[in-house]
Amino acid sequence: MARHPIDAYVRSVVSGKVPAGKYHRLACERHEYDRRREGTRRFSYLLDLDRADRFLRFGEQLKHYKGEWAGQFIRWQPHQQYRLGSLFGWVHRDSGLRRFRHSYNELPRKQGKSLEDAVVAVYATFFDGEPGAEGYCAATKKDQARIVFNDAKRLVLTSGLRTRIAVLMSNLYRDVSASKLEPLGADEDSLDGLNIHFLSLDEIHKYKTRGMIDVLETSTGARRQPIVFKITTAGDDPNSPCGQEHHYACQILERVLVDDTYFAFIAHADPSDDWTSLKTARKANPNYGVSVKPDDLAALVRKAQGIPAAAAAYKQKRLNIWVHTSQPWLSLDGWRKGQSRTWAREDLRGQPCAVGIDLASKLDLCAMTALFPPTPNVSQWRVLRWIWTPADTLEDRAHRDRAPYPQWVEAGHLIAVPGTKVNHQVIRDALAQLAALAVIQAVGFDPWHADQLEVALQEEDGFSEDQILEVSQTYAGMSSGCKELEAEVLAGAVNAGACPVMEWAASNIVVKRDDKDNILPAKKRSRGRIDPIVALAIAWNILLRLTAAPVADDPDLVVA
Repeated sequence: MARHPIDAYVRSVVSGKVPAGKYHRLACERHEYDRRREGTRRFSYLLDLDRADRFLRFGEQLKHYKGEWAGQFIRWQPHQQYRLGSLFGWVHRDSGLRRFRHSYNELPRKQGKSLEDAVVAVYATFFDGEPGAEGYCAATKKDQARIVFNDAKRLVLTSGLRTRIAVLMSNLYRDVSASKLEPLGADEDSLDGLNIHFLSLDEIHKYKTRGMIDVLETSTGARRQPIVFKITTAGDDPNSPCGQEHHYACQILERVLVDDTYFAFIAHADPSDDWTSLKTARKANPNYGVSVKPDDLAALVRKAQGIPAAAAAYKQKRLNIWVHTSQPWLSLDGWRKGQSRTWAREDLRGQPCAVGIDLASKLDLCAMTALFPPTPNVSQWRVLRWIWTPADTLEDRAHRDRAPYPQWVEAGHLIAVPGTKVNHQVIRDALAQLAALAVIQAVGFDPWHADQLEVALQEEDGFSEDQILEVSQTYAGMSSGCKELEAEVLAGAVNAGACPVMEWAASNIVVKRDDKDNILPAKKRSRGRIDPIVALAIAWNILLRLTAAPVADDPDLVVA
């Protein structure tokens, strides 16, 4: 029996028949994984192909209205059948309600994004079975928001839909369902009182802050199966709203985080690809040879080879590569290679360790790691970890950080402590527990805001002055240990007991480098909490200090 076009496309990507970048391929692997899980007790969703086909047929009854295909019926390309069919086809097996409430689609230019967005807007607003549906095409300015809205108007005016949907200057309205579609800009006087069923956020790489996005997304809460549809090209700021969205999508596709209601698709070239090659352009552009013309790309490459600014623009807009951004530091594959739950704390009894502590600000996590070197019987570096978070603000920070803090607390990977900040007493208690198990050679931490803890450990908890070591957050203080950590992670030799919080932090952390290639964790450049990995890097620097000359004495290290 022939595969449905959704599954056929996925298989062609996973098999390598269709060239694809890492996250494009991972999106398809996620689909196949979910298809295998259908009907199992642990998975609540199924792919309703009839519902997927209903949307796809709807789109193909509409016509192009500009360009070389003006007047011709729309014909979905295979990647669109997969992406849009998945959005409307995946449902909850019991309620029948839509699975994906957020759809993030990141593609290069000239993939037909505006037309696709307009079809989704019309269908979701007027033919999704939602009474009184409110649909909005949103952008940073109302004039920008009108681009997708005007495309939706033209779809209605050039088809039989014009007899069913009223077309006004700034409003599409269907009387039978009391549903409306309107443009919406951040420059509106007020965004209050909205009850959104469908929301299009076009080109979110242009958003400077999350203010409008958060207001609009929270306005979907009263709907049964809302859609927030985001479609964009790559940006250049990892800490922008789009950069945060991109990173979250990557973490879902890499299975660092689980969010079964979030659809993620990224079409791109990989950083190691030859950016001047048309083979690379084909890999990055799903519409290569259709709306993306090879001759046009070749001309752009010739220009870009002589103009650095044009090269950056080509990579970003046509290969969908995030330019001027730092890549995650640690190898996620290497990290995962090292993880197992085959050892217990009792296995570490009597063994020596170095301890690193990353103290929290009010909103951060607070982390302590104990690093145990390999032994004749164990080849890996084993890591015990304590990660604390304030309980009173747990839900708010989980939403802000887009991390499943409550689930991690329930599973025992994260420790919630009463109040709005982490009291240093919990660290002292954990050190006492560790001292009863293992031999603590030294404890290291950034001296910033640690003076009271340092005094308490020496005067009340029995640690000697030689056991309490300051590790400044500078190149001199951190670089050597960071490089050792990087190498051992790459080799799959670091085992933190398969802790998902540690893996999440490992996927977030970015480093900065000086002109001598010394490295230092960069919290401001990283795209999520990194405290547990910083604590581990501190522990590694402590261990090096115990076994060799002090890191800070290296004349080649430059203090930031």
